[in-house]
Amino acid sequence: MEFKHSFNVFVDNFSTTYKLLLYKLIVIAITVGLSCAVVIPTINNFLNTTQYEQLSTAFSELWSDLIALNTENLREKMVALRQALSSFRHLLSDKSWLVAVAAACLAVVYLINRFLVGIGNYVTGALLNDRMVMHANSPFTFTLFKNWKKALLYSSIYAPLAFAYDFICLVIIWAIISVGLGFVPIALVKIFLIAVFFILFSAIKFMFTVDWLPALIHGKMNNRKAIVYTFSRSGKRTSSVLSHALVFKTLLIALNVAALFFTFGAGLLLTLPASALLELSYCFVHYFDNNRLKYFVDEYTIVGPQKEAPVSIKEFFTGDGED
Repeated sequence: MEFKHSFNVFVDNFSTTYKLLLYKLIVIAITVGLSCAVVIPTINNFLNTTQYEQLSTAFSELWSDLIALNTENLREKMVALRQALSSFRHLLSDKSWLVAVAAACLAVVYLINRFLVGIGNYVTGALLNDRMVMHANSPFTFTLFKNWKKALLYSSIYAPLAFAYDFICLVIIWAIISVGLGFVPIALVKIFLIAVFFILFSAIKFMFTVDWLPALIHGKMNNRKAIVYTFSRSGKRTSSVLSHALVFKTLLIALNVAALFFTFGAGLLLTLPASALLELSYCFVHYFDNNRLKYFVDEYTIVGPQKEAPVSIKEFFTGDGED
């Protein structure tokens, strides 16, 4: 039923998708701007070198001969291109410190992106909670300013943890594919395995963080208690959550990839924020169901236990226990 209720809550809160889209566009603009500030000066540092000019010239000449089907000097052009590539590789080695600094700066930009996304997730979670508890249509901006301190605190903890987890997972995937399965000659097999490991690690992270935001927002816990609560999987149907997470991640990745190829990327403007909203809907539905709480799935439907306490003998004969 969690799948069904999560989808119902998602549909009931679908207007939040457009609010989240606007926020994500702002985050993307900030991320792209910071990335360009790092990448462009680094690239220019290599473009203004003799080695790059020689490489560009050798490649252009070889490409022109290939297009014109001129094979007379093809061997010499290939030799010149290999020499230019070798010189450019030496340049990269000499300026490896610059590449390392740029990579470190991009890692910081990625961390900033995760931090801003975390704030948006907190605000979206607060909107979902208001809708599920009171069926209120809270404004995104008002909710952001109302909860900015809590959102900043949550994101300042979540973003570094998520960043560290993602980095460790990337290292593990690289080690498995490049070292452990380096003998596999078929590239498609490696791509398949990368996708499998990516979905698996994403589902594991989702499983251990599924209750964090609901515990903060609805449970009124502080971050320490919320972290302990979400990582404690005792009595929370862990296998079921992991199974749901695997299905969610697979379907959402398929949906976003389809939007990328069949709409030339335009559909991602809708599917990316909708994916985030659907995942958050599941988090809150799971928390409410696990704690036997009532909530709205739409304007006319409330789901949850009919009564939190058993009916006493007095209530049974007097009728006080009836809803």
